[in-house]
Amino acid sequence: MTTRHSPSVPTSLRQAFELDKAHAAKHRRLSIERLAELMGTTPATLYKWIETDAMPARALLAWQHLTGANNVARYLASAEGGVLIKIPTGKAPTADDVHLLQTTLNAAVGALLGFMTGETDQATTLGKLGAGLEALAWHRANVAKADQPELEF
Repeated sequence: MTTRHSPSVPTSLRQAFELDKAHAAKHRRLSIERLAELMGTTPATLYKWIETDAMPARALLAWQHLTGANNVARYLASAEGGVLIKIPTGKAPTADDVHLLQTTLNAAVGALLGFMTGETDQATTLGKLGAGLEALAWHRANVAKADQPELEF
């Protein structure tokens, strides 16, 4: 399984909603109107939830499932000092996985150095550091499960 790490953790709930919405449009060809229909609400209500950062908790899982993205969950975890880790399967990483990890970690270190010199803002730095933490945690859990890999169905 190839891991796909986002370039950074969203720095606001609004940004997270917009990223999820864009992912749904690009990768699932779902408009906001179709998302609203599938969620059992109206487009006006869905737009209101997104614009006011006030989506009910009961709607968040449906939102994540339908959009196929997890930026809102990643933002919420980050806002509480945590990271969101996809459950790994325990399979050996590929060269692409390790290269992507290296790219993600280099971006995190670069943002940290930029923050120290005043070239990178706090939100960007925190987002890239969060992505680095998520990537490392995923690989750590994947290595821990290496002796008990899951079967693909």
